Amino acid sequence: MRPTLLLPAPLLLAVLPLVCQLARSFLLEGSATSYAQFRKWNAGLNGTLEFEFKTEQGNGLLLYTDDGGTYDFFEVKLVESALRLRYNLGGGAQIVTVGHDLGDGHWHKVQITRCNENTTLTVDGVGAVSTSRGKEFEFGKLAGNSDVYVGGMPSWYNSKLTLLALPSVIFEPRFNGFIRNLVYADGENTVPRRQEMKSRDVKCGGFPCVESISKRKSPRNRGIKIRLRETSDNEFFSPHQKPSRNQ
Repeated sequence: MRPTLLLPAPLLLAVLPLVCQLARSFLLEGSATSYAQFRKWNAGLNGTLEFEFKTEQGNGLLLYTDDGGTYDFFEVKLVESALRLRYNLGGGAQIVTVGHDLGDGHWHKVQITRCNENTTLTVDGVGAVSTSRGKEFEFGKLAGNSDVYVGGMPSWYNSKLTLLALPSVIFEPRFNGFIRNLVYADGENTVPRRQEMKSRDVKCGGFPCVESISKRKSPRNRGIKIRLRETSDNEFFSPHQKPSRNQ
């Protein structure tokens, strides 16, 4: 009979929060079919979205969401180890870049903060602000907006580029690394909360199933498992311009 390992109470109290935190992270392998899907972001006029990532690559798509293919979008990606936010709220695309050497294998925290026409991108406490042009700054219409995609895009978009407000996103290199603590307000909720992946499926190991590339014409067809798992820390311009709604 194997002996039971008992930890002293003070040590146990110190270790448990760390274990719980690490268990919330997941790995995206950067393959042609890897991505994670989450609920729609209720960005409002003063919404926030935040997450943490860890990677050893300098380029890759971290997050994308849009208004269903019209004008508005938010795209977050690594470009030469800096974090770049490209977005459009109807008055034309804006770009904000923050940070450097972010592909260093350490955790980095990203925050996007909206305040009417101003959008702030913050990485590890260092921020930059961009101001949108136009008169209205709503992010699409919640009912028609896309879900939030992390690490890559579903491959069925390849044949449905008209459903993307920023079609070039489909050609971005996929993210290879760890993600954790994705927090934002979803649906009709206005209070930010930690997000869980959608479409958890028993036949795909409890993770979102990814469609077979050979069957990408229909988003209903599923075949390939996503190689994405919860893990511990130790492994490890849009051509569109929206016309004024007053026209």
